[in-house]
Amino acid sequence: MTRLRDEQPWALSNGERVAIRQTIWTGADGYARFDVTGGSYFELFGNSRVQFRQNTSRAGDLLDVQSGHVRVHLQPDSTQRQQRVFTSVAIISATGPATLMIGLDEDGVMRIDVIEGEVSVQHALLPRGEPVLIRAVDAIMVQKDQPISRRVDRGSLYRFTARSIRSVLSAIGPGKGGSHNFEEQGGSNLLADGGRR
Repeated sequence: MTRLRDEQPWALSNGERVAIRQTIWTGADGYARFDVTGGSYFELFGNSRVQFRQNTSRAGDLLDVQSGHVRVHLQPDSTQRQQRVFTSVAIISATGPATLMIGLDEDGVMRIDVIEGEVSVQHALLPRGEPVLIRAVDAIMVQKDQPISRRVDRGSLYRFTARSIRSVLSAIGPGKGGSHNFEEQGGSNLLADGGRR
């Protein structure tokens, strides 16, 4: 688990705080979970890169996913009626509790699998019309040079999740490094917790 500090890569240590606007990434066998005040959390799997709260003026803008596989649980509350996740090709928003997996490759092709709840997906580069609503157990592909299709891939979540679970288990299996857990401190920092899961 690594973050940028003064434009230099630094390894994250247990108990270390991660400020807003920090870029965080994992190596090939990396995994980390970040718990945020209010019940939201996100998990990074191998070869993933995110920026925590790049837009500081809006508390509901939780995460910018730059690459890899990330699981996000959005938990909007009365102070944040909507929470959003940004990628290079789409803006994902939820007004109620929702959990989703995001897979973003280097070519700007993204897959969103909704595990629970529902999210709205708007193309970031070609924003035309209303966002597409994706409900639990449904998935959608977003490509940078094509409008979002209204066609939703129903039931594919189980196939995608099985692959993701195998990836996670191989990354944190016996003989591999421990996991890092993070908890938000003071609204603008995350605190690392080295408890094994």
